[in-house]
Amino acid sequence: MKEIPLPASDGARLKIKNSLRRQSVFWNVAFYLFTALAVVGLIGLVVAVILSEFRKDMGGVLIGALLGGFAGGCVLGTVGALLSARCIRGTDEKRLDFSERCDSPESFYVGEGTLATFAEKELVLHGEERSSKAIRIPYAETKFYSVCVRRAPRERGEWSIVIGLPACYLAKDGGKGSRELVYVQTDDKPRLVDTIAARGLTLLGEKRGDGKGKFTLKAKYYLPIPAKRRRAILIAAVGGAVAIAGVPVAIWLETGIGSILTVLGLVAAGRGMMSFAGGKNAVLVYEEGIFYRPGGIATSEEGGRMFLKWEEIERLSRETVRDADVIKVQCPYGVYHLPAVGDLFEYLKTLHPEKF
Repeated sequence: MKEIPLPASDGARLKIKNSLRRQSVFWNVAFYLFTALAVVGLIGLVVAVILSEFRKDMGGVLIGALLGGFAGGCVLGTVGALLSARCIRGTDEKRLDFSERCDSPESFYVGEGTLATFAEKELVLHGEERSSKAIRIPYAETKFYSVCVRRAPRERGEWSIVIGLPACYLAKDGGKGSRELVYVQTDDKPRLVDTIAARGLTLLGEKRGDGKGKFTLKAKYYLPIPAKRRRAILIAAVGGAVAIAGVPVAIWLETGIGSILTVLGLVAAGRGMMSFAGGKNAVLVYEEGIFYRPGGIATSEEGGRMFLKWEEIERLSRETVRDADVIKVQCPYGVYHLPAVGDLFEYLKTLHPEKF
């Protein structure tokens, strides 16, 4: 991301902020408009296909125009929505970075409207307005981690800086109570890394690499999810029945209706079979770490996917959570739970005894 130069006057800075805010609003509106166009185009395309089957009196030119127009709208809307989403991310990154640097070259957002500014001996948390109440935390009581969130077993991932802060400073009593660390996350950017180094602080965690390299799979463990599999079987059965029923309808009643029923039934049956195959939690053990995939294929829990490298795992232990046997994975910046499938716990203990 290319930094926007900082003007000397507050008026010029405010003008740039407003311009970036307007750009962000424009691209958000464009995103929703393009998304609506894609949806309308898709619906219109389906309606045009149905009309071509049932309205034989309609001319071929008209049907072709409808199909082409709706298909074009669907494609244009999809491409436009994707490009708008990219522009939204780029504009928001520039806007937030510019706002940070307007506050201070050593200020960074750690939440909605909250900035962390590196002072001489302490980290200062405050609102966007300098008049807001500030929380001052000595550097000696803070920790900084470089973290890469991976959703797949690969080197590439989403990098961020996680800051550990004593809970007592964030509580209303202001400095009394628990010293347990709570963690806030901010973007991993060179300016932040340079600021941490310039203050003589230690950045713990993983060092950023080139994002290349392959991982070596050692073992696979699966835990079926009965509820998901029952639902998948039901969807597949209904889809199969609809597809079979469409055949006699196409032969003896109406070819168009029968064809549509058969296609819809086959799609539903295929979806059900895929859901059944993916209706299980998966824990894959690699030489480089552990990959957890909840629900496998066709899951709505994609956000739960994670790959943890051995270097970031401090300790593994076994415990019961909500009547389920799980493996607790303790990392410096948080705790994760994996299903204790089969002899997974014993295998991990054999593989890395120093983690127990």
